[in-house]
Order: sequence, then structure tokens, then C-alpha cells
Amino acid sequence: MSLQCIATTLTTVVYVTVNPTVTASVSSVPTVQPTVVSSTPVSSAIVSSTVPVVSSTSAVPTTSAVPTTVTSASPVPTTFSSVKTVSATASVPVSASPAPSTLPGCQIYNLDSCQGDNVDPVADTENGRWQTPPKGASDYLDTYQTYRDIVAWPHVQYGSGMKSATVTVNAKSRTQIGLQYSFDGGKSFQSSNVKSFSSSDSGANIVIKDANGLSLTLDPVDFAWTAKPVADLPQFKKGQKGAIVDMFGWRYTDIEKECVMLGKAGYLGVKINPPQESLTSDKYLDSGYFNPWYWVYQPVSYRLQGRMGSRDELRSMIQTCRSNNVRIYADAVINHMTAIGNDKLNHRTTNCQAFGPKNSTGGSPFFTHSFAYQYNPYTNYRPVMEYPAVPWGPQDFHCERSLNSYTSSLIMDAGWLVSLSDLHTGRDNVQERIADYLTDLIGIGMSGFRMDAAKHIKPAAIAAILAKVKRNLGGTFPPDFITWLEVLLGGEKDFLACVPSDYNYYTGLDGEMAKAGLTSDEIYKVKMWSSDYPKEMPICGSWILPPSRFVIQNDDHDQQNPGSSSRDMQDTGSVLIKDRDLQRHRGFEVKLFTRTDNDWQIKVVLSSYSFAENGANGFLDGSSDCKKYVGTQSGCLGQPYVQAHDPNVCGYTTFTSGGGWIPSQFTRVHRDRAIINAMRQWMGFSATSDVGIPSSCQ
Repeated sequence: MSLQCIATTLTTVVYVTVNPTVTASVSSVPTVQPTVVSSTPVSSAIVSSTVPVVSSTSAVPTTSAVPTTVTSASPVPTTFSSVKTVSATASVPVSASPAPSTLPGCQIYNLDSCQGDNVDPVADTENGRWQTPPKGASDYLDTYQTYRDIVAWPHVQYGSGMKSATVTVNAKSRTQIGLQYSFDGGKSFQSSNVKSFSSSDSGANIVIKDANGLSLTLDPVDFAWTAKPVADLPQFKKGQKGAIVDMFGWRYTDIEKECVMLGKAGYLGVKINPPQESLTSDKYLDSGYFNPWYWVYQPVSYRLQGRMGSRDELRSMIQTCRSNNVRIYADAVINHMTAIGNDKLNHRTTNCQAFGPKNSTGGSPFFTHSFAYQYNPYTNYRPVMEYPAVPWGPQDFHCERSLNSYTSSLIMDAGWLVSLSDLHTGRDNVQERIADYLTDLIGIGMSGFRMDAAKHIKPAAIAAILAKVKRNLGGTFPPDFITWLEVLLGGEKDFLACVPSDYNYYTGLDGEMAKAGLTSDEIYKVKMWSSDYPKEMPICGSWILPPSRFVIQNDDHDQQNPGSSSRDMQDTGSVLIKDRDLQRHRGFEVKLFTRTDNDWQIKVVLSSYSFAENGANGFLDGSSDCKKYVGTQSGCLGQPYVQAHDPNVCGYTTFTSGGGWIPSQFTRVHRDRAIINAMRQWMGFSATSDVGIPSSCQ
């Protein structure tokens, strides 16, 4: 996902005494101006312009009131005591004592910036965990359940062949009292947090309760053996060759209906938008935009309760699509969570511009540490990073650092991409939780996933995560599994791909995967989407990896935003909703399948939607319709609801019969007969007129 333009707050940090016993770091009044963070293409996430980017490099204390380092011999707390403990570095930033209830004037907390090359957060921020309001509090919502007192997630370990599984509930109680576990929806409880399942079991419904009667219900656990089989057509080479439709902005209920056509046409599969719970709001606009599309790239949890539908709707869609020989792939966002200031708290800038609580698509609570000015009344501590439904805590993130270099291993891995809260993916417990999320995607019936913003996770960490997924799946990837990594390349191509380094995603990542225990066949299933197609591939001048390891496509969803610098195609490709030229775009889509100069095996067709003429870019799913906006900001830029599935249309439905452009409409490029025929010929399918679209389509 690429960065276009965001508003940046340039701050000078000063240390002041806010009362005789409490010392806090606060920011001075900023100058807000729009700026492009980097001319180098960056990976997939855009942050609200109302959430300023704080540059830690400009943090120069004006007094020595607070020491800058503290020596610690004790380990940094991790998410759960059952997870391997990660040792703290010898020198970490010091935190101030708990602050007064509200900072005076326009002051905000700014205590979490990195010091030097340190990447770990302030050690004592664990004191601020458990921020969720309890039942009975005025700010409590039913969707918060008992996250104030209990957090948990399931770990699924499959047996060989994935016909059996052991489920372990990783749970923690704030009060550290005894817990009991139910795997049948609360009908019966046991003291053990482990239960075994066989292929005769359809799933697990987990409830955790404590001795005080508080209970937490987790989302259902789906087992991979319940997924309907997909026909093993030889042309698909066990899922390693085919065309995938990126159905950008399509709800699951519409994709489920469309899969009948997709199967007849011969598509390998569908890539869906990030299915995890993500950011949303009915009260706040982002530079005028109402629930813009890029908020689905700001996760709140790994619950499959995303903007495009519920877990139940996702499961139903997957089963129907698999019945029509169409595989499903998720867009997995695992580098980060929401941007700083995008959470359930009240916030303000240092000129007292207020921006308030936002919601999540599944109703879970979430908290960040920046631009806050009120202490938490339930912890008596300043706000800290916490996503209870994961559950992530403050120690699961890197300390806050600007991502201001694309040739530094430390900054590429630990920098906060456009102020998105950057996960500490080098830590074992963080890798384990991410691997459990990816395992859940396979468990519900998906065949793989795209890794968003992969170049901001160091290769060794990606290899470790994939090795853990392999272990979870019984010791090997499923036969038709693939994943592809978004690694945008520009001026940093030598550092990231062409020349050996500790941050190389071509041969370097392959070496890390081999060291982590992946076989050559499993490494082959890990593909690259490196953005140099079609203009510059191979960007290194020669094929460092074979072409069959690359996923290619014409236009992608990031390019659709005005000013996008994610890919420079010039006259070698076409972005449909920018060019608005049907014949030009169709020509490049057909060329994707007819060119024979290299052995590309996975090709992606973007089937998206047009933006409104005023620039509104939200999905056409109804959540960006300004009729639902209840805030007080003026100038709502929204999109209406439009039904995505329409069996009576052909491709390119953003054009009138006379060639005019239709705003706020689905493109349905995948329904174009010329593109379908070119794809079928490339795949070696027999010629047929019955490809799931009306016979009148030319």
C-alpha cells in the first residue's frame, strides 16, 4: 500500500514539570503542513491527516530534568507469561510517573520515541495495560466483553495431514485468578486450556470464565478439514499457476454470488480485502473522506470481522467459491496496527485541535499512546499501546521512530510507516501470534495470502513467521498454498533485492527461509510482488530469482489514488480509473496473458470501482455513504451504496454505451470477454462461449 500525501506535524519536544512530583515530556505548538514523506515508493498504508506524524529525530530536550536512559536487569514483560520471555536491552528510555488526569493547555504525552538505535519500548509501560472500561462504566460497550479483566486467543496445532488438531487457549487474567475453559460454547468447562479435535469435529467455540463469574467468548475456531475440496485441474498445477482477481471493495456476499461466474471463466481465485477487524468511524472524517478505503489497512485485531463482512459471511463465501473451484486469498496486514491517535480515546494536537474516539468494524476496544492528554481512569496511568482483542500490549511494538530512510535495516524494520503503530516482529511472541492469525486464515478455508508492507518486516522475521505457520499446519504447507510479498522497489532496489545484505528479499529471504526449515518446494510457494512489472522487470538487470517466483499485474489498488508513487508504469501499463480509456486498459490486461517472454505463473487482475468526481474514495459497500455520517465536521466526501454483483452485465461497467465515464461504480474488469479469453488461452483451457457472462458480451 503506497503513501500519497499526508499532513505532518513538525514538533520540538521539551521536558517540563507539570506538578511538583510528576515530570512529563510534551510537545510545543506544531506547524501543520502537507508533505510527501518520501519520493521512494512506500508500502501500503495511509494515515489520517488529522493524526500528525511526529518526528522523533527532532526531539531535542531543552533541560536535563529527566534522565534519558535507565539500566534494567529484569526482562521486558511480554504478552503472556506462557510465551517465551524476551530480554530487555541494557539501555531503554525512561518513562515519567503516572500523570495528572488531564494535561494543562495544549500539552500532549510524548514519552515513547526511540533513543538512539534502541528499538524496544519504555519498559514500565506494562503498568498501563488493561485500559478497557469495565462493565457498568459510562464508556463501556457490550462489544468490549470483559477485556478489562480477561484477554485470550486460540493456538491451533494441526497433526500431520491436517486431519486432527490440538487447540490451546492462551489466556490471561488481570487479577490473576483461576480460569476455566469451554470448547463447546459454554456448555461444559474444564481446568485445562488444551483440547484435541479430530476430523469428525466441525469447530471449536471457546469461552473462558474466571472465579468471579466474568467470561470472555472468542470467535469460533474453524478447522481446515471442513473446507470443501477444490477440483485439482492439471492446468492450475496444484494452485501454483493461474489468474487471481483482486476484487477490491467487494463484500463477501457479492463475491459468493460472483464465484459461479469466476469458476466458469477459469480463474484460479480471488484476493479479498484485509479480512481482519479494522478502523472505522461514523463521526470523524479523514481530510473530508468518510471511511476511506485505506482504513481497512489499519487493523484493530485479527478477528475475522472486517469491513467486507463477518466471519460467518466469510466462511459461507469461501465454501461456495471452493465449490465452484475458486480459491480465496486474503490480504494480510501483519506489519502494523492502527495509526497513532486512531483509537477509542480523546486526542488533540499541540494547537488544541481535537479529534476523538474512532470505532472498529467488530466493536473491539483499542488504544494508542500519542496525541493523548488524559490519563486512563482504570489504570491511573497514561495511555499505552494496547489492542486487547489480539491481544497486543505496549511491549509488542517498537518504540516510536520515523521511517525516514529506505536503506537502513533498523529504520526499515522498526520505523513507523506513516505513523502506523509498528509491531515488534523480531520478537518470538509477536511472530507466534501473527502465525496463529495466518493459520486461522488457512483453517477457515483460504489457500494463501498476500503480505502487505512486507518490506517493513525484516527477512529473518518473515522466514520465522512462515516457519511457524508451517509447523502449525502439521509440518508442511498445503499443496495449493501460495503467499506473495508486497516489496515495492525503487531507488533502494540494490539494498532490498539486487545486492546481498542483511535486508535482502530475493536470495537473502530465500536463505533465511531455508535456515528456518522451509524446503525448496515450500520456498517456491513464497512469491514476490516487487512492483517493477511491467516497466522495469527485472529491476536488477537480470533474474536474481526465476520469473516463476513473481506475481505480476497491470494496475493495482494503490495506484488508483491521485499522486500515487507506488509504481512507475508510464506507457507500459494503464490505471483504469485514472486513464479512463477502455481500449488502452483492456490492451494491457490482455497483454498480461499473451506475452511469452517470461514464465510468470501467477497473474492478478484488478477489479475495482471508480471514485466520486469530488475525489471521495471509500468503498461502495454503504459504509462510506454520507447519509450515515453523524459527526459535526462539514464537507463529507462519501460514496453511495452500489451492488457489486450483477450477473447481467459485461466488463468495464464504468463506461456508458457512448464511452462516457461513470463515477462511483464497479469496474468489473474480470467480466470482460477479451480478458477472459486471453487468460483461458494462457492457461490451456479449451475455447468456450460459456464463461459465466451474458452471451451478448463482446
